[in-house]
Amino acid sequence: MKLRTLAFGSLLLLLATSLFAAENYPVKVERGVSVKMRDGVVLRGDIFRPDTEGKFPVLLQRTPYRRAVTWGYDVDFAQRAASHGYVVFLQDVRGRYTSDGEWYPFLHESEDGYDTIEWIAAQPYSDGRVGMFGGSYVGATQLLAAIAHPPHLAGICPIVTASDYHNGWTYQGGAFEQWFNESWTSGLAQDTLTRQIERTPSPPEEVNVLPLTAYPIFNPNPANGINGSASTIAPYFLDWLAHPSYDDYWRRWSIEEHYADIRVPALHVAAWYDIFLGGSLRNYIGLKARAASAENRNGQHLLSPWGARGRRTQDRGSRFRSGSRKV
Repeated sequence: MKLRTLAFGSLLLLLATSLFAAENYPVKVERGVSVKMRDGVVLRGDIFRPDTEGKFPVLLQRTPYRRAVTWGYDVDFAQRAASHGYVVFLQDVRGRYTSDGEWYPFLHESEDGYDTIEWIAAQPYSDGRVGMFGGSYVGATQLLAAIAHPPHLAGICPIVTASDYHNGWTYQGGAFEQWFNESWTSGLAQDTLTRQIERTPSPPEEVNVLPLTAYPIFNPNPANGINGSASTIAPYFLDWLAHPSYDDYWRRWSIEEHYADIRVPALHVAAWYDIFLGGSLRNYIGLKARAASAENRNGQHLLSPWGARGRRTQDRGSRFRSGSRKV
């Protein structure tokens, strides 16, 4: 457990100083690195690491938003972190972009997170300590991995994320979050539709279509394998509608139901004007009270910067800064 605490301290130190410290190591980049999950599905990501002999702590980010550019943590951050003695692994989650499998929010993140953490911890350049970081759904990938308690997870840094994916994500006070759910699903479905099109090229007879103005660039006929309906490219959206009340569908991946399973320290970053402010605060309070051990409970910390996703919104958040941990 002391190794976990030390690793998490290193993670926090990096986040605070990486933009200002002098570079120390040349960086080696390995792109499209494959990791096989327990069910045989292959996930892919990019690894940035010091180009020198030795073993280094790992920073892992698992994202559905394209690993090269996601929620403020990008290739530039990975390059800088690697130059300061960290291995950084940016991975596309199951069913997203370069990773195989089918995308379904939350469903596979515990098992896939566990398998990825243990794989990267076993690499010859890793010292066996893995920290995770990132915001929104990328925060969910951390918490869902943590409840599976992989042995080499040393700490997490979930930024503006939820504590429950029913109330506080998909529903608010019993009301379906229509704008959020539709806009989020539509954004996610673009990659799913692209993958569907790539798997189903247009049949050669379509070249004979006349007049030319009627040529079907993408034929949406379900018989050709291309179908933009929610039931095909976003079945989870229909499942959300089919489960308006909190039931076993939601309970299986509720973070609040599994605080006692989390055995690592965490830095929870909340933003005063973000939609997931409540979830971030509940995660901090819940883990301070119910995490697996006294050491884990004492290892919970809260940081509340300004604005949505931690961005400053004029000066409205300044009055909260000094008391942000007194929740």
